[in-house]
Amino acid sequence: MTTRRRHLLTSSAALLAAPGLAIPSLAVEGFPSRPVSLVVPFPPGGTTDLGGRIIAPRAAHHLGGTIVIENRPGAAGAVAADQVRRADPDGHTLFLGVAATHGVRPAVFGDQLPYDAVADFAPVALLGVTPFLLVVRADSPFQTAAQLIERLRAEPGRHNYASAGPGGVPHLAGEWLRMEAGVDVVHVPYRGGAQMLQGLLSGDVTFMIESVPTVAAAVADGRLRVLARATTRPGGAFAEVPTLGALGMGDVDAETWIMAIAPAGTPAAVLARLNAAFNAANAEPAVVEQLAAIGTQAISDSTPESAAAHIREEIARWRGVVERAGIRLSLS
Repeated sequence: MTTRRRHLLTSSAALLAAPGLAIPSLAVEGFPSRPVSLVVPFPPGGTTDLGGRIIAPRAAHHLGGTIVIENRPGAAGAVAADQVRRADPDGHTLFLGVAATHGVRPAVFGDQLPYDAVADFAPVALLGVTPFLLVVRADSPFQTAAQLIERLRAEPGRHNYASAGPGGVPHLAGEWLRMEAGVDVVHVPYRGGAQMLQGLLSGDVTFMIESVPTVAAAVADGRLRVLARATTRPGGAFAEVPTLGALGMGDVDAETWIMAIAPAGTPAAVLARLNAAFNAANAEPAVVEQLAAIGTQAISDSTPESAAAHIREEIARWRGVVERAGIRLSLS
């Protein structure tokens, strides 16, 4: 079992964040001395932004200060990441990292990025995870993932899958499934999530692997059918749906996540104080419920150490997929 699958309660920060336990003992003199900026790498209204806005007010309450959301979109998160890595490492500027910025893109693009996802940052806490789902059109002949795989094997080269663009989780998850299932399918990259979804709904592609928030409405209104969860993590949205791993597709594991991350060099005491505040916020039933409503499973037992391990494991895991699939992409 990898570190990302363990529920670690090994630090005093995590223990003090448990419901009913006092946090003030973790107070750091002079911190916070002004509002904490939580930089979101995407525009307002998306799932990442909503997750940050759900958690931030309650984390601020436990911190005894103010947390202000700052949206700074651009270059698939690289603009915001570069901003935060250059900020003073005093805990007053945080990054709301996601799987794309601190997992997949570092695995795909490496030193082409303007930041080092490991060396330039000090993780605070993993805040929430969102599974990816294998979906097809509701009127497709496939009722199960096994039926889909059987057809893909029987008709090599005749089927395709959608993604919102090359180098993202949907693309790599599709390649991972292709390799595990031993099928010949074609990747069709679209210019964004809306176009990708329309491509599937119009029948231009056979299937896609996407996050719960992207497909939830189309599943709820009967336009899409969920065949499997592309994650190994128990619980969360669509917990009753079988995983690809349980269906014999190896260890295919695709999820996105949100994580509070500080610049490298932030003092350990400040990281512990922030960690306790975020964990306490995520332990509140109202926060858990609000995150679940957007398809995100709240995490309230993360530590700075386990969050850092999570990033390292994510990069290594996706780099393995990239190398195995022979994916070569450039930012230029």
